Amino acid sequence: CRVPAIINIPHRMVSIIVPAYNVENYLDAAVNSVLAQTCGDWELILVDDGSTDSSGSMCDAAASRSKKIRVIHKANGGLSSARNAGLDIASGHFILFLDADDILSPIALETFLSIAISSNADIVCADIHKFNSPESLISTTRGMRPSYLRKKNIRSKEFSPEGAVKEILYQKSIDNSAPGKIYKRRLWEGIRFREGIGYEDLDLFYHIFLRASSIAAVGTPLYYYRQHPASYLHKFSLRRADVLDVTSRLSEFMKTNYPTLLDSALSRQLSANFNILGLITANSASLCNDKKARDIADECWEKIKELRGKCLRNPSVRLKNKIAIALSYIGGRALIESLSPIMYR
Repeated sequence: CRVPAIINIPHRMVSIIVPAYNVENYLDAAVNSVLAQTCGDWELILVDDGSTDSSGSMCDAAASRSKKIRVIHKANGGLSSARNAGLDIASGHFILFLDADDILSPIALETFLSIAISSNADIVCADIHKFNSPESLISTTRGMRPSYLRKKNIRSKEFSPEGAVKEILYQKSIDNSAPGKIYKRRLWEGIRFREGIGYEDLDLFYHIFLRASSIAAVGTPLYYYRQHPASYLHKFSLRRADVLDVTSRLSEFMKTNYPTLLDSALSRQLSANFNILGLITANSASLCNDKKARDIADECWEKIKELRGKCLRNPSVRLKNKIAIALSYIGGRALIESLSPIMYR
């Protein structure tokens, strides 16, 4: 479906929720990307999650610039807690999450709303563009000029809820990140992010997606994800192993509630076990005396052996997993431990 011209979009206010914890170097860019939107039907909810730098005062300064910006100051509780606080006061017809170190394309809201209205989709997903610096972003998007971006022949593809969940679990054209998407607010009634864990997006997305009537995806990047060393996924701690519990819960949920999605859930669970085994191996020098790390690595290998046969026979499993499975049969754990840090970084 081709995105129609953005003319006379009816009132469909978007609540943009931005958790902010010690992001003084990035927060202004995130806020400015909202202020620069070509569609002005939004409210911005800045959640100061107990920052110890100037982020809290920066949130207040931003609110003084526009009556459409609201601020919550709260004790530090983590990303999930901050997003949940924003959800509790959001009043828009739609919800959009923006991490404080990322930015939106200037035509993000107009495109999301246009697709949501034209396709009657409950969720609209967009591609995410990774960038390292403002300079690299400008060079790849020609200054992010709306006139240029609109010429990129933006089209959307529609999915059933189960089809979209499969697309995500098989790690294809849609990812499980909460940002980079717009959701009808009613989907969040009675559902909140699990607090105190990592991989909270993977833990929650399928509960929201399976509530939707239809989902649309657009292949144009509307969300820009900043790559920097402080990002959670760019450093290693054993908390990353939370993904093992998250994917285990996911598989159990599908087994009980959506058996047709179980194979895709097991594929994602296999990926998680390969990934964590690889990360522990790659960081073995710092973890050499950590019994918990060794136990987790042992559990990963046992789960890989349990899942690999079924996943190998599944034609939808991605090629990287199938190669890893084949290597696990040929060379056993030693070969997988040597290659997983490269294949599953």
